[in-house]
Amino acid sequence: MKIRASLIALAFLLPVLCRADTPASPPPAAPPSAPNVAPAAPDDDKKTDLEMRMSRMNKAFRKLRKQVADPAQNASSLELVATMQTAAKEALDFTPEKAADLPADQQAKFVDDYKAGMKAMMDEFTKLSAALTAGKNDDAAKIVAEIFDLEKKDHKEFRKPKKD
Repeated sequence: MKIRASLIALAFLLPVLCRADTPASPPPAAPPSAPNVAPAAPDDDKKTDLEMRMSRMNKAFRKLRKQVADPAQNASSLELVATMQTAAKEALDFTPEKAADLPADQQAKFVDDYKAGMKAMMDEFTKLSAALTAGKNDDAAKIVAEIFDLEKKDHKEFRKPKKD
């Protein structure tokens, strides 16, 4: 008897409970004149032209490191190396921010060393491309490890320390 009474009460209350879950009116929409644009980043977060090239190179390199040993992905790996080569070539036209922090008599040598380092990196990219084209993925993996070590060394020397 109690179960039947509960079912009857539920039958009467169910429509009321269902209406309580749905909103009476749809939420107000944003005015059509309000643009859907994220606020501009502060000037501190704006990347320099050199940082944009280095970021492009780094993104491609991270992906390459994951797939370089797989011969089935050599075509993709070669595209990534080409991206890195293009970014490195463009980066030669810029001067690292750290140069401005050095005394005037050391700046020219610093920039020359930076450009020599970028050219050495580009030479490594050329060797890497040749190894991938020849299907020598073991050699390519070793070259990637050398590039990684070179990158760490060069970043210590040429990159301006990040502000916290």
